[in-house]
Amino acid sequence: MQKQLQSYFKDIKKNLPCLNSAMRKMLNDLKVSVNTFIDENNITDFTQIEQHFGTAENIAKEFAVGIDNSFVKSYKFKKRITAIVISILVAILVITASLAIYIYIENEKNIPVYYNNEITYERDK
Repeated sequence: MQKQLQSYFKDIKKNLPCLNSAMRKMLNDLKVSVNTFIDENNITDFTQIEQHFGTAENIAKEFAVGIDNSFVKSYKFKKRITAIVISILVAILVITASLAIYIYIENEKNIPVYYNNEITYERDK
């Protein structure tokens, strides 16, 4: 049942339009309420939890009722920009690492071979 609860809270979080400090507090309060409900009523079936508290989608909708639409748009914009910047940085890192590996391999192939060509003379004794 713990996996179902984790999935339940993950679905709620996923369906939220944004995740600010107020949403986190409400989500933590919900977790406490669900755990208290389970302990007090000896719940063993996850469907009882959904019947009492509602589906993940409904809870997320209830949480999102008081959120300003402009706040949600700015949150999504910031999230998108962050994802783009991280993607660009990862691409640069991959290209740099690939180039460094290529240069290393090419240098290993083209290392000149040194021979010791010292001329030594034997002296007649």
